[in-house]
Amino acid sequence: MPYTFQAVKDMEKLADSSRLCNFIESFADYGNQFSLICGKIKALFGKPIYETENVENLFLYCILATSEEGEEVYVDIYCAGSGPAVGGIQDEKSGKAAKALVDYVWKAEPVNYTHKAYYLDGPVVLEFGIRDGAPYYNETELRISEEEFSELYARLS
Repeated sequence: MPYTFQAVKDMEKLADSSRLCNFIESFADYGNQFSLICGKIKALFGKPIYETENVENLFLYCILATSEEGEEVYVDIYCAGSGPAVGGIQDEKSGKAAKALVDYVWKAEPVNYTHKAYYLDGPVVLEFGIRDGAPYYNETELRISEEEFSELYARLS
């Protein structure tokens, strides 16, 4: 059942959303795949509803999936601690749309972008993106004072 996908800005459509599937199933070359999938999502759907510097709550898109038969279902693309994923209501209709969305995104060409985010459990700073079509992902230890860490934690929470 082919779908069309459109980003919408209505977060109310996502009230009962939970994870349906991940974009990245393997941790082999996770960093570059992470950067690549984020670039593909940006290419297809533009600016998210929100985007942060907290890798455990990095971005959110609400997506309207419409089947060939005209059936509509809302799913979301988000990035949390487990990486980029598709969420929605836990039913068969949403599951099919989510899997079709993952396939659709993986076929897209990524856009160039750069992003800096923090994973405070590490604590690490991540610099990732797409440069001249090539993904990059750099993770370095966050070396700051306890006071600076507390300020960063407060800002990202």
